[in-house]
Amino acid sequence: MYTFEKLPQLVDKRGKLVHKGSYSKRTKTITTRVWHHSLTKLSAGGSKIESFADFHVRTNGWPEIAYHLIIDPKHVVNGKATIYYCVDISKKSYHVGNSNNIGLGICVIGDYRTDKLTNPTVHSIVDLHNALVADGIGKYDKAHNEMPGYSWKACCVFDYNKAFKDVLDDMLPGSKQPDPVPGLYTIQEGDTFWSIALKDGKEGITVEDLIAANPGVDPSKLKVGQTINFGTAQNSYTPKPETPKKDQSEYKYPLPSGMLKKGARGDSVSQLQKALTVVHFYSNKNAKTQGVDGIFGADTENALRRFQMVYVPYQVDGVYGPNTKEKLQAVLKSKGY
Repeated sequence: MYTFEKLPQLVDKRGKLVHKGSYSKRTKTITTRVWHHSLTKLSAGGSKIESFADFHVRTNGWPEIAYHLIIDPKHVVNGKATIYYCVDISKKSYHVGNSNNIGLGICVIGDYRTDKLTNPTVHSIVDLHNALVADGIGKYDKAHNEMPGYSWKACCVFDYNKAFKDVLDDMLPGSKQPDPVPGLYTIQEGDTFWSIALKDGKEGITVEDLIAANPGVDPSKLKVGQTINFGTAQNSYTPKPETPKKDQSEYKYPLPSGMLKKGARGDSVSQLQKALTVVHFYSNKNAKTQGVDGIFGADTENALRRFQMVYVPYQVDGVYGPNTKEKLQAVLKSKGY
């Protein structure tokens, strides 16, 4: 057993998260510990490993979650942030393209363009780093944007150098600000339009932009070494002008406002249940009413979670709110409701 596996704040999640198959075994030795941050704000409901796994597997189409190890600032054990062991280090997971074979993927949950590193988080970064060094796992520490082909990545924004103690300076190349986004981009191992789009960055390059700017490219069949329009894709997609929003009462399946969660009752819950049913996310398909009973119980929570896994992968919390409402309204509209 490795030293890092004996850390008291480590929780083994290997094989316990959403997956479709398994990554292949490494054919090279780990040389680099690659540090990421999730770019999801700590306050976001979907800023957790289950949501990351859903997104990586169901949206990106990867076999498993991207990172080998994830540090979670929101779950503290004896003054230290929980460390989740998600993918066996013997596998080359998809987190750093053509360097997957030599890279160990470590992610600290949070968006450190705005979030701040907490003391429990720093303690776990230090503990994990020291243990990996003691185990001889990797020789160098680098941020995502310091790896070949990813100099434009907004990662890792936190200064991981300051978090390490008693480590030789020549092992720490130092994090730097990302370079400008390149006009053309060469696809690396594991890349998808979803994983490389800068949906919330200053460039605002969306998946729709990439599709519009690369008409001859099938997003589901990207090939390593393939060149696509990237930085030049910004604003390539022009959405059709939206018709003025109708009042909810004018829709065939009006949606309630506000928040709804397990334990709620009434007409608002019935409206939500009817909408979920018509887009085939039944609360209880075998019941006479198919689960439309005005009671937000375990079945309704499960139906909502299944909807969120597909359409709101970074907010799978079983709670109905503005983001889920917006997506559910869009799905209803796409089906003619």
